Amino acid sequence: MDTTDAGRLEIHGRLAEEAAIAAVIEGARAGRSALLVVRGPPGIGKSTLLEHAVQGSSDLSVLRARGVESETELAFAALHQLLLPVLGHADHLPRHQRAVLRSALGMEDSLEGPVVDRFLIAVAVLGLLATAAEEQPVICLVDDAHWLDHASAATLLFVARRLGAERIGFVFAARDPDRHSFPTADLPELRLEGLDVDAAVALLGERTGRPVHHGVARRLVEWTAGNPLALIELPSVLTVQQLAGETPLPSPLPLPLNVERLFSERVRRLPDDARALLVVAAAEDTGRLGPILAAARSSGLPATALDAAERDGLVAVREDELRFPHPLVRSAVYQSATTSERRGAHLALSRAYRDVGDADRRAWHAAAAAWEPDENVVRELELVAARAAGRGGFGAAGTALARAAELSADGGARCRRLVAAAENAWMAGQLGHAAELLESARRWGSDPLLRADIGRLRGWLQYSVGSPAAARRIHIEAAGQVGGADGRRARELLTAAAESAWLSRDRDSGIEIRTVMSTLGPLEEARDGPAQDLLSGFLHLLEGNTRAGVRLIAESIRSAERLGDGQLMAAAAQHALYVGDDDAALRLSRGAVARARANGAVAELLFALPRLAHAEFLAGHWTAAAAGAAETVRLARGAGHEELSALPLAWLSLVSSLRGDDEDADTHGTELESLADGHELGVFRAPSLEIVRWGRSTRRLLSPRPASALVDLEGLAHPVVTAMATVDRVEAAVLAGDLTAAHLWSTRMEDLAEATGAPWALASAAHCRGVAADGPAAWEHFTEALRHHDAARRPFARGRTLLAYGEALRRARKRVAARPYLGAAMDQFQSLTATDWAQRARLELRACGETTARRGDPSALLRLTSQELQVARFVASGLPTRTVAAQLFLSPRTVDFHLRNVFAKLGISSRSELAAQSFD
Repeated sequence: MDTTDAGRLEIHGRLAEEAAIAAVIEGARAGRSALLVVRGPPGIGKSTLLEHAVQGSSDLSVLRARGVESETELAFAALHQLLLPVLGHADHLPRHQRAVLRSALGMEDSLEGPVVDRFLIAVAVLGLLATAAEEQPVICLVDDAHWLDHASAATLLFVARRLGAERIGFVFAARDPDRHSFPTADLPELRLEGLDVDAAVALLGERTGRPVHHGVARRLVEWTAGNPLALIELPSVLTVQQLAGETPLPSPLPLPLNVERLFSERVRRLPDDARALLVVAAAEDTGRLGPILAAARSSGLPATALDAAERDGLVAVREDELRFPHPLVRSAVYQSATTSERRGAHLALSRAYRDVGDADRRAWHAAAAAWEPDENVVRELELVAARAAGRGGFGAAGTALARAAELSADGGARCRRLVAAAENAWMAGQLGHAAELLESARRWGSDPLLRADIGRLRGWLQYSVGSPAAARRIHIEAAGQVGGADGRRARELLTAAAESAWLSRDRDSGIEIRTVMSTLGPLEEARDGPAQDLLSGFLHLLEGNTRAGVRLIAESIRSAERLGDGQLMAAAAQHALYVGDDDAALRLSRGAVARARANGAVAELLFALPRLAHAEFLAGHWTAAAAGAAETVRLARGAGHEELSALPLAWLSLVSSLRGDDEDADTHGTELESLADGHELGVFRAPSLEIVRWGRSTRRLLSPRPASALVDLEGLAHPVVTAMATVDRVEAAVLAGDLTAAHLWSTRMEDLAEATGAPWALASAAHCRGVAADGPAAWEHFTEALRHHDAARRPFARGRTLLAYGEALRRARKRVAARPYLGAAMDQFQSLTATDWAQRARLELRACGETTARRGDPSALLRLTSQELQVARFVASGLPTRTVAAQLFLSPRTVDFHLRNVFAKLGISSRSELAAQSFD
């Protein structure tokens, strides 16, 4: 397929593949960012394609990085390779981004203060590349991506998924998925297959300088599956006459199907000192010649030992760099060595890196050489982990701690290091790996505090992406074990279990929690009081004592705000939704999102944005809710945590349902259901699926058979969803003649309204009474509901009451009296762009004898994409472009691109006109 000689690379049989990569480059030149993942087996020609694509492109800034197997434990090693030529542009980044980036790349000491959000580093990288692209288009070529260190891989994938209108192109090359997985299922992919016979003829002829018989080429293509690397090795094992078809090919062919075995044979033919030096080079596969030769000298090997390997083409030395012609050669060298030979090479390299002052590589080589517990190596690995975590490289920190645990002699110390490794894996988003580390830790831990930490993490993993029921069992058991030693820790575990038990209506778990609580001593400090209130509050809710539960949880919300603790206030935003405090939920959720944006904390945003979408939805800010939900979906997918897109997909489906966009509602609902088929989704599963069902039921309420909505509504169980959907449930039950269900659900809302005193709950309770009544009694209940709506901030619920009241009057033939209520309902629905509901009110008005003109169209904002809408909202608030870019994790160029589209779609031409728009 190619040659790798100096000069221009020649490509054979890859026209379509060349065109695909060229499209990425041309897109970058034209200001349309693009990316592509090139996949294929070893030796298929991925690297050659990448280099061929940018040959002679002097108008491009080409950045290169290559994954190195020995550097998979070194945080941001590949990122440093890629960015080194453009680091001068870092001076143009915001101060905090610049500091975070330089710290991640080891150019400054680790930052003091809060743990660095790993995605803030990605935002800084995006800003750096976008700044460099202002000068000339940037093409990032990332080869051997399956061997990228986790921190670099996560960062580059996040950046690649956030590209917009920048002049940036990404091309990744990776092997087919294997144990060194590079997860890119959602990205454009180019799969390389073997060469055809004509291409093989051209390639072999080029390598030998002689013609190759077509029939011989066909046989070789069949045997090698057209693998170019295998084909170019053939001249070393076949004669010129055999290639020309003048003498028969040997049978069987001497080429192994595994190309690596062919290289192994070549290595074995080398002199002993050459082979030993190659093992050192393979163990240090960054290619740095200085440490390799230093390690060789300390092992008694002369530098001239490389000569035989160079002559055989197994390595190439240029200035201060040693390179293998292909990763398979390096692998063949390393795997063909004995265990003692590999250990000796790593030990020599650890000494060499001690002399050059590279503590991280010294530690890893020492760890590779160790075969029994060694506390000196363990201490070095713990320092490696601390440095990596300080730069945001939590995956590398976890790997270092896991290896330190393996080399620990004491079982308790091993357990402690495994738990620390799991915590870092959790921070890195490696949830499966974290679970494996915790399982290992359980076998070694006997200390109750350590076992409680194991239980805490195992439980949170289950809550996040697994089974809430399993999480409750884990946390209750862990609380029982640690209660005698640490009451505070036990209460934290029990609070999480109690919250989950209430949401799942699991009374059995509530009994177990009460049992463990009875064994705990008194509160240790006054500041533990709010946590105790929260625990007791959830248990009261579970046991049906709604008033006491609401009172205690409301007090915990007030305590969180008094303390001003960011984490407590973020949790309080969720708790406010539980107890129906709409104002607190909106205020606290907006605060949590603002803090996360200011800190560049994408991980926090993934949880804060769906809470804000919930609060905005209730407040009637549907456009804002949908924009926030769509942003969360993009962030979750970009961060590689698709399971966290479940709840925002549900909100998108619900808003689309209420706005009459059935196609979008079904699309989002189907995406969620597909996600649920492949993931357990933890605590997000039940509310997400139920919100979609609720949205589907609202469409059925407007259908010719509205009673059919009961099919979806009667199966709802999540307390937060059922509270929001109570009016629909009662209306559907009355229409279906199921008065028992209507009474049950109405009574539950009465209890909630009495316990919370929330105006919206009082309005819902009165509305439900009105639906179940007739004549003047119904009108009185609707009037009461509207009085409570005046103090509430749920405009859609108010519109529903206006519509129900107007319909009740119209059915009683009080058409004139019905008109004001129906007209107000239509206005309310139109303001929300709830088009089908507005149409229903319009038809009712016509039935009352009033001809209705279509009111002003408030739907201009619906022509904006979700990302355009977010940009418009931030720009309208008065923020400059660079600040908007930082808060939305975009580049300034992409913000300007979206802003131009916003102006065109809204028919405006200035930021001042944009500021006059309403974005609710």
